[in-house]
Amino acid sequence: MKVAFIDKKGIELRVESKSLKVNEQKVPLRLLDVIIISSACILDSRDILKITKEGISILLVSARGDNVAIVYSAKSKNAELKMEQYLAQQNSLLIAKYFVTQKVKRHTQHLSNHDIELDSSKILSDIEKARKLQRLLGLEGSFSNRYFRHYFKLFPKKLHLGKRSKQPPFDPVNAMLSFVYMIVYNLISIKLISYGFEPSIGFLHQPFRSHNALASDFMELFRADINTFVFRLFDEKKLIHSDFTKKGGVYLKYEARRKVWAYFKPFNQKLQKELDKEIKIFREIIKDKS
Repeated sequence: MKVAFIDKKGIELRVESKSLKVNEQKVPLRLLDVIIISSACILDSRDILKITKEGISILLVSARGDNVAIVYSAKSKNAELKMEQYLAQQNSLLIAKYFVTQKVKRHTQHLSNHDIELDSSKILSDIEKARKLQRLLGLEGSFSNRYFRHYFKLFPKKLHLGKRSKQPPFDPVNAMLSFVYMIVYNLISIKLISYGFEPSIGFLHQPFRSHNALASDFMELFRADINTFVFRLFDEKKLIHSDFTKKGGVYLKYEARRKVWAYFKPFNQKLQKELDKEIKIFREIIKDKS
């Protein structure tokens, strides 16, 4: 998935000769899959239609990252895949177990990389024995709490309060986790749509209003990778405490957010390759269970 990041206030975006023109720079549309816009800019509705006609999605992100919108082509595709996804709901618990099992294994490995040994044998056994989704969700939530108690210890105390906080985040580490989770969740949603899945129909997570439950399912496979990425940003001093501001919560400053995109790009390129592999595995799973 090729992504362009637009985060400069007041610029004008235009489409000329099947290229995206940003000020005086031009990028051929054929080289793009997603355009992320996180600052106020000028973009004509006619140009939006030209962009989506080429199969390119636009992800609009508010300054705080707490409000997003996806603009994509209204053309439906791959009805057969959607049907398999719906039919596989009859085996939703088995599929949900796949996502939770992988989450536990990957998070356990992440801590092990930092010489923190988290015994996950019992919870993996309990996941296998679970007979109801609520039980599975309870196990997942309990494991996440255990994991984060260790995860926050990797950071200097001035960067966190020792626990996960979301809406709003109360410290720099939580601010970055929430920001990157949000971006990746929406990129996964776009990727699922591009394949032809119905992103709102999940297996571990349940449909609710505008929630893309299937994207949240896939997020469980990549949270450990995101957590590693966030840790390295702070550990390598690419982000520091002064890069954040406190206004009703803790958020990235504009200048810092622009800096983060440069680090996020190579991380996302690797993540998207892994996402394609996971989607292939998932397609085989639902084909077998439908």
